[in-house]
Parts: sequence; structure tokens; C-alpha cells
Amino acid sequence: MVRAACRVERRSLMRYSFKVWAQEATWVQLRDIWVEADKGGFWDMVWLNDHLYPPKAPEHLPIMDGWTLFAGLAAITDRIRFGTMVTANTFRHPVILAKQAVTLDHMSDGRLEIGVGTGWHEGEHHRFGIELPPLKERFEMLDETFTILDGLMRNQIYSFDGKHRTITDAHFEPKPIQKPRPPFVIGGTGPKKTIPLAAKWADQWNFPDFTTDPDLFSNRLERLHEACEEIGRNVADIEISVQFRYSGDPVQARDLADTYRELGAQHILVSFTPPADPTLPPKLAAALSR
Repeated sequence: MVRAACRVERRSLMRYSFKVWAQEATWVQLRDIWVEADKGGFWDMVWLNDHLYPPKAPEHLPIMDGWTLFAGLAAITDRIRFGTMVTANTFRHPVILAKQAVTLDHMSDGRLEIGVGTGWHEGEHHRFGIELPPLKERFEMLDETFTILDGLMRNQIYSFDGKHRTITDAHFEPKPIQKPRPPFVIGGTGPKKTIPLAAKWADQWNFPDFTTDPDLFSNRLERLHEACEEIGRNVADIEISVQFRYSGDPVQARDLADTYRELGAQHILVSFTPPADPTLPPKLAAALSR
């Protein structure tokens, strides 16, 4: 069944966002970055990652919980949208995730976007005793999570009998501010599993480019078109975003953003690696807005 799209009203043809990591940063630093972005006017969104250990970094480095940070950050901002890029599906039962998401949607007056992935960091799962099933099973679980999130947020009473999760005649209130629900975000490049899942569920597909490979983006965007056609979904209902890490050169970032826009990107997401630097988002905003 093809569902109605959950689209975000855009101020222009392009959206621009950035990601800061909840790693090696204090609450005050993250707060100041968000408040500046909120009042600055250029950025449409700010993202946080969702990990228990710093990804691809020493385990002892400090990292805070993204979803808890959202509660404080949503309460002190008015305009900026926000979301996880992306939350690990293995960390939370989908009903708990749904309740967190709807609560934040209300706290922010409808500014949340929900990014969820399979989970991948073996170290954090092993150290904290969280099961990390085989990849095939994780994709099954992720599909069920999106099914449950969508069902709870749309229906007055909802039941689901899946391979991994069961919901029985469940009331779920309140419903989200955004109707019928906040947008779903799926990131990844896998042509056999991730992109078909994005075709099925995503309101935004994010292409994570950590190798600066526009040709791969074009290839995977074509695959998304094919996957949408296979299930009868209009690919225009999916926002196409590209994420790349900031090299420190604003001109280079602007040129890369231009390249991806010409290839079909509708949303540019720049990831600032830790430690957090409050001066970077306004500096890059000035370059991208030229």
C-alpha cells in the first residue's frame, strides 16, 4: 500500500542543514550552536547522531544522548527543525521511540523529523549488553519499526503481528502535531536493502557521502527511482538529501553542494565532526548563501 507523503513545507527549492555530534561537547556548546542557527535564518535543520559510544573514535570520549538533548533544545528554539541522523533501531522498542517522537513533536510545535537506521556499532552493543542481530534480521526489524511508528501515529486503535514485534489493540495518544506524522528519514546507499526500504517508507532519503563520489550518488538515485516504480510510489514524494563532512574549507563545501544540487539533491546536510565549534555553522552559512 502506498501511503500519503509526509512532506515539509520548504522555504525554497533547497533545504540546508548541519549535523553536530553529541560527542566531546558540553550542553552549553550545543545549546549555543542551536540558538544561533535558530535565529540566524539560513539553516533549516540541525541534526544529532545517536550513539552510546563515539563512532569510530576512542571509547572513553564523552557522548550524550541525542533524544534527551532534543527535549532541551526544542524548548529554547522556535524555528529550526531537528532530527536524528540516524537513531539506532536496536536501542529502543518502537513504541518507546514513537512515544518519545510524539512528545518531542508537541514540545517543538511540529519540528521533528525521525531518522532511524539498523544500528551498526558492534562495540557499543557488546559493551552494554545490547543485542545486535545479523544484518538481515536488523533490516526486518527496521521495516517493522517504521510500520509500527506509522500505524500508531495514524490510527486510533492499532494492532500489528510481526516477526519481531506485536502490538495488540493499542491506543496511542496524543497524536503528533504534524499530520499524519513527522517525516521519516532513511540514510544509506545499499541498493538491495536500504534503498528499497527508503522507497517504501522514507519521506527523506539521505545519501551519506564520505568519499566525495557524485557518480555513486547518481547511480543510487537512479536505483531509488527504480525501487519506487517497482512499488508504485511517486519518487517526487521523497526528499533527496546528501550528507558530507565539512573539510574546513567553506568554498569547497559550497562547490560540492552545487555539484550535488545539479545532480538532483534537494537538501544539503553538512556534518561538523567533533569537537563542536560554534563559529562554523554561521561561517559556512555565509558561503552557501552566496
